[in-house]
This record gives sequence, C-alpha cells and structure tokens, in this order.
Amino acid sequence: MSAPYDLFGTPGYEQLLAVLGAAEESHTRYERTGRLPDLERALVLFDAVLDRTENIDLRSAAMNGVGTVLWSRYERFGEPADLDGAITLFREALAPYGAEVTVTTPSYWTNLSGALRLRWLRTHDARDLTASVDAIRTALDSTPSRGARRSNRLDSLGDALLSLYHLHGDSAALAEAVESFRAAVACAEPGTEEHAWARSNLAEALRLRHHHSPDGAPEALDEAALLARAVLAAVPRRHRLYPRFLSNLASILAERHQARADPADLREAARAARRAVAATPAGHPNLVQRNAVLATVRRLELIGVADLDTTAPRVLDGGGRRSTRRERRAVRAWVRATAEAYATTPEGHALRGLALLNHGSALGTLAVAEGDPHALAAAIDLCRKAASDPTMDVSVRVGCAHLWALSVIGGGESRSPDDHAAAMEPFRLAVELLPRTASYRIGRMDRARQLGRFAGLVEDAAACALELPDPELALRLLEQGRGVLLAQALDARTDTTDALSRLPDELAAEHARLLPQLDRPEAAAFTSSGPGGTGAAHPAPGTPLAGEDRHALAERWDRLVAAIRREPGCEDFLRLPRTAEMLAGLGDEGPVVMVNISPLRCDALVLREGRVRCVPLTGLSHAEVVRRADAFLVAVRTAGDAALPMSRQRDAQSEIRETLAWLWTAVAEPVLDALALRADGRPGGEFPGRMWWIPTGPLTALPLHAAGRHENDRDNLLDRAVCSYAPTVNSLVHALRRQTARGDRPLPAPTAPLVVAVPEPPGAGLVPLEGARTEAALLAARPGARLLLDEQAVRRTVLDALPHHPWVHFACHAVAADDGAATGQVLLHDHDTAPLTLTDIARLRLPAAELAYLSACETTRGRGEYADEALHITGAFHMAGFTHVIGTLWAVDDDTSQELADHFYSAFAPRHPFPGHTAYALHTAVRAIRDADEGYRLNPSLWAPYIHVGP
Repeated sequence: MSAPYDLFGTPGYEQLLAVLGAAEESHTRYERTGRLPDLERALVLFDAVLDRTENIDLRSAAMNGVGTVLWSRYERFGEPADLDGAITLFREALAPYGAEVTVTTPSYWTNLSGALRLRWLRTHDARDLTASVDAIRTALDSTPSRGARRSNRLDSLGDALLSLYHLHGDSAALAEAVESFRAAVACAEPGTEEHAWARSNLAEALRLRHHHSPDGAPEALDEAALLARAVLAAVPRRHRLYPRFLSNLASILAERHQARADPADLREAARAARRAVAATPAGHPNLVQRNAVLATVRRLELIGVADLDTTAPRVLDGGGRRSTRRERRAVRAWVRATAEAYATTPEGHALRGLALLNHGSALGTLAVAEGDPHALAAAIDLCRKAASDPTMDVSVRVGCAHLWALSVIGGGESRSPDDHAAAMEPFRLAVELLPRTASYRIGRMDRARQLGRFAGLVEDAAACALELPDPELALRLLEQGRGVLLAQALDARTDTTDALSRLPDELAAEHARLLPQLDRPEAAAFTSSGPGGTGAAHPAPGTPLAGEDRHALAERWDRLVAAIRREPGCEDFLRLPRTAEMLAGLGDEGPVVMVNISPLRCDALVLREGRVRCVPLTGLSHAEVVRRADAFLVAVRTAGDAALPMSRQRDAQSEIRETLAWLWTAVAEPVLDALALRADGRPGGEFPGRMWWIPTGPLTALPLHAAGRHENDRDNLLDRAVCSYAPTVNSLVHALRRQTARGDRPLPAPTAPLVVAVPEPPGAGLVPLEGARTEAALLAARPGARLLLDEQAVRRTVLDALPHHPWVHFACHAVAADDGAATGQVLLHDHDTAPLTLTDIARLRLPAAELAYLSACETTRGRGEYADEALHITGAFHMAGFTHVIGTLWAVDDDTSQELADHFYSAFAPRHPFPGHTAYALHTAVRAIRDADEGYRLNPSLWAPYIHVGP
C-alpha cells in the first residue's frame, strides 16, 4: 500500500500501518484464492485500525479497506447492504480531503466509481452511473500516464462509459469507451492481470460497436474474437475471472454467428456459455449476465433449427404449420435458459426487464409450438407486469407491451373482437411510450436506431384499432408513433409565441436559451471540454455538442416542458394536436390517404372533409409489399445499369411496369373507387386537384404516385390526380399553415436561389453529371442567384448559405441513407473530409425556407427500419423547414433530370417560383417527360422517381 505520512504524532502509528498492510495482504489473498477466512481476517484487521485511531489518513485508509471487503462480500453473496455500505465508506474516506489530492485519494475515487457502477446494475439509478463517471475521471486526473494503475483506471472509465451506452444507447459514449479500453491495453504490461482485463473489456466494447454500427463493422467482431480468445489462453482455468472471460467469448461468437451464420461460431459459443454458467457460484452477481448470454445462445440455436426469427414478437403468428420434434426440443431449451436468467436476476437489476421480456418471448413461442395455453397465459402475465412497471427501462416496456398485445390477439385459432379490444390496452401503452425511447439525451441517429428497434409496432396498433373498428383511434396511434424525429423538429419550429407570452419570465427565458443549444451540431466525443461545455453560460450555436452536455440539456428541456405544462392554459404545450384539430387543419384542397401496412391487415385511411374513413385493402398483404419492394429496388437498379445487356434492362422495365400496375390494383384503384373518382377525374362533378399519400412501413419504398397502367390515360394516378407525399398528417398541417401565412404577405424583391452543383465529386469514382452543369447554368441566370460550383461547393459554405436562401437547388450525386453509414449525404466537393449528412441538414432551423429541389439520386430512400421516420435526405430538408421538397426515390438519369428541371422551372415566373404551384409544376413536368414518346412510357424508371413532399 502507499503509506500516508504521519503529520500528527499518532500513537502506535507504525504498528497501525503494519495492521493496515496485513489487512490488505489478506484481502489480496482472498481475491487470488477465494478463501473466505482471508476475507474475514481482512475485515477484522481494518476494523481494528478504525477502533484504535483518530488519524485522518489512517482512518480513511481503513474505511477504504472495509469498503473493498464489503464489495468483495457483495460479489460473493449478493447482499445489497454490503454494496451500499461500501459506497458510504468510500465517500467517508474521501470526505476529509475535499478537493485535496494525496497519494491515496485517487485509489479511493477509483473504488467509489466501481462500486457506484456495480450498484447501478442492481438499482438502475442513473445518478449512480453519472457519479461513477465523475469519480473515475477525478482519479485519472492525478494518475501517472503509464503503468498498471493508469490501465486499471482507464479500464474503469471505459466500463462506466459502456454502462452509459447500455442505459441510453449513446454511440458517443460507446466510441469513447472503445478508446479508453485501447488506452488501458496500451498502458498495461503484457502478461499481467491488468492487460488481460483490459483486452477482455475491449473485446466486449468492439462487439457492441458491431451491434450498433449501421454497416455492421465486421472487422470489429473479428478483432473482438481474437482478443477474447487471447485472454482465455493467457489466464489459468482456476482464475477467478475465467468464467467472465468465457462468457465474453460466448457473447462475441454468438454475435458473429448472427452476422455470418457460421455454425462453428454458434457451437463454440454454446460450449463457452455453458461452461461460464457452470463455473459461476449461485448468488454471484455476475451470474445474471452469464445466464443472459446462455439464453441468447439458446435462442440462436432455435432459430437455426426452426428457421424463424424469435427476436420479434411476430414469432407468435405461428407460421401456419406444425412444429417438429426437434424444434420443440430447441424451444424448451430456450425456455429453460430464459427461466433461469429471469430467476437469477433480482428485482431492480438493470437487466431484470430484459430477462423478463426474453422469458415472455420464449413462453410465447412455446405456446405456439405446442399449443400450450398455460405458457401463453404466463407469457401475457410476464409482459403485462413489465410493461406496466414505471421503473423498468422504457425500451423494455415498449417491447413487452407489443409482445403482450400480439400474444392476446395471436393466441387462439381465430381472433375475436374481444381479443382485439383487450389488445388495445397494451398497444396504446406501447405507442404512448415509444417517443420516450428517442430522448434528446442521444444524437439523432441514435434516436433513429432506438425507434428502428420497434419497426411495425405502430402499424400493428393501428390495424388492431381498425378491427374494433375505430379509424380515428388508428389515425391517432399512427400520428403518435410515426415521425417522432420529425415531431421533435416541429416542436422547435412551432409558433409558441402565444403560449410563451402567458408564462412566467424565467420559463420563457429558459425556453429561449435551450432551443438553440439543442440544435447545436453533434460532437463525436462524449466527454465535455472547452468553453462550449455544460458549464458555459452561452455557448455559440455552432459549438459541437458533446454527449455529456447533451444529457444535461435534455434534462433541462424535460424539466422545462413539464413546468410549462403545469401552467394554466398550457397543459397541451407541444403535445400532438387533437384529431379534430388536425383534420380541420387539412382544409378541403384534396384527400389525404394514409396507407397502413401490417401483418394483421392492410388499409387506407382517407382523411377528407373533417372525417376519417377506412378503406380495407383486401388485395394487399404485408408480406407481398415486402417482397415487391425488394424486387422493385433490384429492378430499378438493373434498369439504370448501362453496363448490363439491353435485354436485362428491358426485363427490369417490364417488372417496374408490372409493379406500378399492381400498386394500382391493390392500393390506388380501391381508394379512388371509395372517393368516387371517375376515370375523367371528377368525383361527383368536382375535380379534386390534389391528393396526398402517407405510406407506412415497406410501402414507403414504392412509387404510389405513379401507380397504374400507363399505356392508357385512365387507369393510372398520374392522369387522375396531382399527388404529393407527407411524412405525417401533423407535418402536412404544419406546412399548410406556413404556406398560408406566407401567402398573405406581400412578395419582396426577387427570390434569389442558391444553386449547388458538383457534377464530379473528387475521389468518388462516379460518372460525371454533365447535365448538372446545364441545370446550374439555367438557374444561375435567375435574378439574385448564387452559384456554388465544384470547389466552391463545400460543406461549411453550403451550411452558411442555406439560411439566406428560401429556394435551393442541388444538382449533384448523393448517397442514400441505407448505403453503409446509414446517415445519407449529399456529395459536395469536400465529401471525403467534411461530408454534408442528413443529420447536418435536419438540425437546421430555417423559418424562411420554401423550396428545396434535390436533383440527385435516391434522396428519398432510407433504411427499412427507419421507414416511418422519413430519415433520408428529402426528409432532412423537410425537417429543416423547407415547405416544399422535390426528391427522388431511386437513381435518376442525368439527361432526364436536366430536362425535367427545365420543364419544372418554366412553369414559374422568374421572380417567385412558389408557394402554391410546386406540386402542379412537378406533376406537369413528369407527365411531359412520360408523354414525350412511347419509349418513355415503356421506361418508367426514367420519369417515376421524382416526388413532391409538402402542401
């Protein structure tokens, strides 16, 4: 031990110091051998020092020692009072020193951090986790830059950051954890316990990086497996941490099996998981995690046997076939594993909810596999219990509520109205909780990933409501649970002047302070530093927002909104408008059609004249939409690939035409029939003019606006209505109000467009867009236009210019939001070093923005799990405030894009190309291209990708 100096002439100082040394030796011996008499002797000796001295340094050292003994006893027997006592003693050991740093205080801070983190696992109290991070950083501030202590403390910091990632899903915390573990490995001496521990933790962090990364980060899994195996090879099997290292390897190999379907990985994972559990004594706190890993392996074994996905509640649908004996054995093995994991996870533990959800899933699968009503009832009871528990993690509650609902309606041979009525309680709860999974605490892409875990939930809830039947409830659920990120952006732009004028000055001032801070760009780091951190009074709006600061701002925002809603007349502040208010806000320009796609049923909700009407789409199924969407994406890519034989391109065009005809038969025609829209375009004598589509789920990938048989001018939407899209009804209402408000204002000087053209982004290896130069020249001739061409079009310049131009035209390449990084970006001149991502665009607040014309490829394509969040480049411009956005669903032809832009802009006066005619101009331009000759009609991939989003 590091001996404290005796500054006070303490009687018997040397003897007391020797007793402290003997106590530490006994504790170290216990850590090595696990013999309880050594632990008991250490406690007696530390207590003896406390009984015999008032010396501050000796007492603090002894209190720290008793704390470490209680910590070890907690790990052995799992008694919460021992861990609580340890934390109290560590704090008491530090109390006399205040901010003073001594030779021993960094160790005390380190111990306090570890114990707080361990208690967080049991209680899930986020305050413990935050205090743990602060404590270990304090310790690191006074730790030498090399050696075992530095390695241990960096390892502890990484572990604390990893826990923050588990709690909030914050990728910045995960990235910093990986770097902390790498630094810990670098500081440790090879062959030491510190080195083994740091490498094992780094392996686990890399596994999580793979799990979290949009592109899967396959190299992270391979590195993790190498590290985990090396750690096991470096320590003896009787080592006290050997079971932990085994469990880590099992978890990594199970993850790699999911990524690559290698049976060898799953077999090795199963052996390691079983051995880890067998080597862990009953009551050991880490038995919780090891049982959870074994349960995961059992689930993967079942998937391999039964060829089904047990990760989703959809497993309860049963698939319409009898299970085999082998499948039933695998199901029972999974049930046993999840039952053991659930039984060993105590109430209040951070993993309790997940254990409950997994056991409920396993019981539900057993109910389907064996027709066991008792298993079904047990699954429902477990899920009800977790979903209704406000102390549970909100993501677990949402998953349990969804599973509860599907268990209720999927548990019998037939579904009765009573089943659907009973399922509405959990469905409503799940949808109500869903937005809370996407807190401002985490960055935009992290929020999207959280929401993406529950893809299909809202559509299932709406489908259940339509069985009752209650179309207004279905609409409410769809609006509440879809477009959560867009709703957050609208919150920031909603005109709250009237509500804020009635608030106390301090609440209004806090609102004014917080909004620009929440819009700051996201920093890659989690740790706050510099003058833009949490402690700054007024950080500049462009200062990157570290994860730590984001958490603090989110807490302030939540407190502020709660305080405002407590004020008289402000109860509905920033809440979703009531259904009647939304319907009234749509006006009477044309019907709005929301198409709900669920495995339970498919329907169109037609919003018109203040009413919601359900049109059942009996010829449509969720499985068919998924199949068609996947095939359509392949077809449009094949049709646009000039390197392929013409015969394959013609076949692809034929498949595209067939898909458009299917969309007509399955979706558009039933809706138009319900609206009594005759072939001449007149429902009851009135030409509706406009129609808005709000597709959901996998239907968002298909061109509803182009549905039809285009060999004639009757059976297709392009000749029957002027179609636009909207992400949600509320966003459309918001855009309509903005357009109306601007229409009442006198037109100022000519509207100056911002034209951004990068025909050939450096290093991208893409075909140059010669038509983009022509488009740019066409628009640059408009009054007041600003042209950013080639090297002038860099990220910083474009972001600085956007707030000054209500009209912007991009003519360049783009990367879709589902290609690799999942963030989507417009390829500017500096895309390699400073990409302009959809996150950059979406965080902007542009109150004067009117029209964004995106003459680029696939700007409206995103990842399937984010389909309901409009998380693509087109959606990002809409979130930023552009009332009208022209985007594309797939890759577009350069010559056609130039021709279409020419047609589009020729419809407008040179001075003001909006507000009210954007949709008509695009509609007219697309028809002109389609009708130019028969060849165009036979090649819909050329003219059908262009869409209008807005009023």
